[in-house]
Amino acid sequence: MKTNSTFYSAVLIIIKLLPVLLIIAVAVSAQAQGLKGATYVEKTKMTLKMGHSVGVTLPGYLGDMEVGGFYQKAMVDPGVESTRRKVIEEKFYGLYMGVSFLQTQRVNMNFNVRAGAVNDKYLVITPSVYSDVALTSFLAVGAGLGMRNLMPTYQARVTVKLGNSNRGYAYKYKYRR
Repeated sequence: MKTNSTFYSAVLIIIKLLPVLLIIAVAVSAQAQGLKGATYVEKTKMTLKMGHSVGVTLPGYLGDMEVGGFYQKAMVDPGVESTRRKVIEEKFYGLYMGVSFLQTQRVNMNFNVRAGAVNDKYLVITPSVYSDVALTSFLAVGAGLGMRNLMPTYQARVTVKLGNSNRGYAYKYKYRR
């Protein structure tokens, strides 16, 4: 019995480290691409969630793609949330992929899919649509709508370009002359 629990613990550690390892591998192989970090607040039906993500922007044929990892945590005490529902979402982490479908010089609209583990037990896939407005070459703010448990979610975010790349945001790079 102890061998199985040790095995499952090792698998969970590998799964937790997988997004970080993927981000590092993509960042090393795509040095010229834009590395971005975001902090966001998401309002679900039950509670507020706060999350962080780190990703790499890759140029695509139809639109730029963003690939990375995220970690999200409930902003409410789990004891308070447990009185309202049986399944308590304390943390949600995994990988995300976004594809731009509308780009201008300052505005970028993305379709985003997050896939990950909730409380180390459940696999969840959540789609969303969000828009970023570039304030400077390294700072953008955005808002979005998503879907979780067939209910709408609302998201506000601040995104910062990381690293020493002079590209800025990829959607701004396309329009420079």
